[in-house]
Amino acid sequence: MANAEHIDILDQGVPAWNDWRERSPDIIPDLSTHDLTGRFLQKINFSGANLKATLLTVAELEEANLDGADLTGANLTGADLNRATARKACFQGVDMSFATMTFADLSGANMTRTRLSEAILFNAILKGACLANAHLRETILTGSDLSGVDFSDASIIDVISEGAILPIDMPKMVRKKS
Repeated sequence: MANAEHIDILDQGVPAWNDWRERSPDIIPDLSTHDLTGRFLQKINFSGANLKATLLTVAELEEANLDGADLTGANLTGADLNRATARKACFQGVDMSFATMTFADLSGANMTRTRLSEAILFNAILKGACLANAHLRETILTGSDLSGVDFSDASIIDVISEGAILPIDMPKMVRKKS
């Protein structure tokens, strides 16, 4: 359950939130299970935050800092994560269908069981990320760095990966029949 004080600070806007984060670096923000659908959170500092089961559907998280954040079970359907950083973040069981992550850095992220249907990861960095049991359907990975990514037991259907750096043990992609 989200911390009411943390929600109050967030409701004051991104500049107030980021200022609070800078002044209180030892506090782990807790916005778990809170509904942030459609919120404008560009350049927000959510590093290390507890965002478990948070609704971030169609949220504007462009250039956000999600490094080390825990988003287990969150919903980021249609979210804008362009140029965001989410290094070593936990996205286990997250729905990121239709999300855009152009030039995002997801290095070392745990994306086990993540749903990435029709997501756009154009020129994204996923070095060393774990996409075990993930579902990628019509996902755009063009130009992305997927070196060292764990795709074990992932469902990969009609993925576009032109110009991507793929791991040596990349599973075969399934193509739908026309």
